[in-house]
Amino acid sequence: MNEEKRIEQDQKGTYNWNMIVALTLIPVIGVFGTGIYVYYQGIVWQEPIMLFILWFLSGMGITMGYHRLFAHKAYKTNSFVEWGLMIFGSMALENTILKWCSDHRIHHTKAETKEDPYSITEGFWHAHIGWIVKNGHDENNRVRGVKDLRSKSAIKFQNKHYFTIGIIGGFIIPMAIGFIYGRPMGALLWAGFLRLSIVHHATFFINSMCHYFGRQTYDINSTARDSWFVSWFTFGEGYHNYHHKFQWDYRNGVKWFAYDPSKWIIKGLSFVGITYDLKQVKQHVIEQNKLNNLKFQLFEMFKTSSDKLKMMYQNKAEKLSEKSEHLFYLWSEMELKYAEQLSKGTSKNKELMKRLHAERKKYKAQLNSIRIDVINMMTLMKRQKRQSSLM
Repeated sequence: MNEEKRIEQDQKGTYNWNMIVALTLIPVIGVFGTGIYVYYQGIVWQEPIMLFILWFLSGMGITMGYHRLFAHKAYKTNSFVEWGLMIFGSMALENTILKWCSDHRIHHTKAETKEDPYSITEGFWHAHIGWIVKNGHDENNRVRGVKDLRSKSAIKFQNKHYFTIGIIGGFIIPMAIGFIYGRPMGALLWAGFLRLSIVHHATFFINSMCHYFGRQTYDINSTARDSWFVSWFTFGEGYHNYHHKFQWDYRNGVKWFAYDPSKWIIKGLSFVGITYDLKQVKQHVIEQNKLNNLKFQLFEMFKTSSDKLKMMYQNKAEKLSEKSEHLFYLWSEMELKYAEQLSKGTSKNKELMKRLHAERKKYKAQLNSIRIDVINMMTLMKRQKRQSSLM
């Protein structure tokens, strides 16, 4: 047995105790330390405000920066914004951009396999935090698949000064602000340790909870799930089933009302040219994917259904499928026709856009009717299967 294999076997199932101590002390100090401090010293308005501001900034550094900009290249921006997001992301102390993006890209390309760094198939705890504290997942781990990022000035600077940036931005600056109003320890606890605990475990819940609970609207075969609840603590990252299906989209919460401040900020900055080349899935592709996901589940049900149920529903299901495919074909052709007309840049573009939205609304209504029929069919089949099993 060669030395490399022997070391790999020795490390299997062992833990990085330095990481365990760090990830234990941070929330203990953050939660219990802050609680004790509040009990004896009370609360002043500056500390919760600082907590929220630094939580928002470090959280956006991860969502807008590490995740959507660097890992998935879902949009582009200027070097100034890249530097800002690098600094804010470093304050989250979730590793360097290169290491974070390397792990995340592997997670998508090798999802739910042995190569997936935080595969949910190894359990909730492993996906949440276990993969971080196990040997073989530390800074010395091989970074791969991120050659496109290595030349960026912000990333090169971070690789040299990562911990310095994170400690100064996440601990020293809040403590210095605390000196101004006479409570440096309170500022350190609230905006340093408690804030970091929230950022860490909110991010970890995307890897664990969002692969365990929630809806699988876009891909029933993926363990990833959409959780509006997790999105409230991760600035929009909880819509994970959608993200795993369309990882290059700058949006995670694709519906206009979905809580996704990262999406809103990226889009808002695009109006003044700070962000550009925003990638997003076309509406008809999203609708087609949602309906195809339902149809897949329906036809899977037929495989285990009785001949009686197949006779009752299969013919109708096939007709609905054919009708939906024809509608999607027409929708796609319509989009191409309008795209060609709009590319000419005439004064009638505003009128064309109104007509385009009306056409989209029409197709969406027809497809929604088919979707309801499919859902009703599945509900009836499940009910009749239950009744047959009881007889």
